[in-house]
Amino acid sequence: MAFGRRNRLAIGASPRRRVKLGPVARGVAASVVVGLLVLRLFVMQLVVVRGNTMAPNVLDGDVLLVHAMDQPRRGDVVLVDVGDPPVLRRVIGLPGETIGTRGGVLARDELPVPTRLDGVFAWRSFGPDGEEQPHRQRRLVEATEDGCGHAVLGDYAGSARAWALDLPDITVPPGYLFVLCDNRRLCPLDERSGLVPVEAVEGVARSLMWYGDARAE
Repeated sequence: MAFGRRNRLAIGASPRRRVKLGPVARGVAASVVVGLLVLRLFVMQLVVVRGNTMAPNVLDGDVLLVHAMDQPRRGDVVLVDVGDPPVLRRVIGLPGETIGTRGGVLARDELPVPTRLDGVFAWRSFGPDGEEQPHRQRRLVEATEDGCGHAVLGDYAGSARAWALDLPDITVPPGYLFVLCDNRRLCPLDERSGLVPVEAVEGVARSLMWYGDARAE
């Protein structure tokens, strides 16, 4: 897991980790969880990820620490409450910026965001019957102005057709943010993507605490 400025959750493809806890460690962990539940009322909360719209950075079953008091910046992963349940999205555009695409590449203020191909990312989902379904998608890295970047997923590896993000220009109004999924194939523009009011942001994800089972071995 790589982090940018201010320990921002940025890109990640770390292998799943499993840690066995003894009785003492379990007691300490329980105390920490209780402390976090109390702290949740004030500044932070633990969030269990459901779904893979934010792959390759966070996947189904991962646990994130979300800071409620942080002000969202461009590139941050935020918890957005625009439905039930709240969803994770990445901040792509700030008030006054114009977001769209140029030649299938994300553009900000009519300038394409520097993007490079970064291999293939393998992950897995599980059907209603528990059957494992493997996935392999092209992984790209979108750069940010601070020299950091975040990974996104494009089309499936080996796909016969070219994949391109198709996004008309839209200027972000005051009091709003423009957000998108990192897994662009699973992120249609609807009430949970695109423009969202700043007041709908419950917090900023800063740390990935535990890994789920969606990462391929």
